[in-house]
Amino acid sequence: MSTLEQFKKHWEPSNKVSVADGQPSLDEASLRSLVTTRVRTHTKASFRYFWASFTLQLLVYAMCSHLLIRYWPQPEIRLMSLLGILLYLPFTSMLMSKFKRVATGRLAGKEPAPIRTYLSEQYELLNSFFTFKKRYEWGLIPVSAAIGVFLTFKVYVPGGVQAFPVGAILTYAVTLLSCYGAIRAENQKSFVGPLQHLQALLREYQA
Repeated sequence: MSTLEQFKKHWEPSNKVSVADGQPSLDEASLRSLVTTRVRTHTKASFRYFWASFTLQLLVYAMCSHLLIRYWPQPEIRLMSLLGILLYLPFTSMLMSKFKRVATGRLAGKEPAPIRTYLSEQYELLNSFFTFKKRYEWGLIPVSAAIGVFLTFKVYVPGGVQAFPVGAILTYAVTLLSCYGAIRAENQKSFVGPLQHLQALLREYQA
């Protein structure tokens, strides 16, 4: 029997017993502390992704804003810079919303139900963002990579993409392969693993 199962077994009967001083039993407090600690442990990798992703998005916004201001008279650069900013806004909004709720999630109440609710909510929040992330990135990565290649060639390569189409295509292909390879590894580490652990924890508590 796992530690969580032991705490659960001892806590639930004790919850039915009236305590003279009105304080929660040791088993109850231990169970709640254990659940919270294990959830935080399993979501730690996801929060590392949050900070890395948020920093990357800030860099994208900064770069696009810089190009937008510096090359405002050039309509192609202006358009692509604006598109780059608009492309990431929904992703940033969803990232902030979901991870804020995961970070601020707290156990409430003294009954078993709030603990199950807390575990379910943590799992659903992380899983819903992961589902959104996988779907959104299928469009985000190809388009943002194309914008990045176009802007790089436009600003730094004389003649731009039109002068070096083969080089631009190769750069785009390498960028896509690199991004999707990195994303796949990151998804496994930051989402698939933590979600599996949270799901196992939820099943363990409900058993």
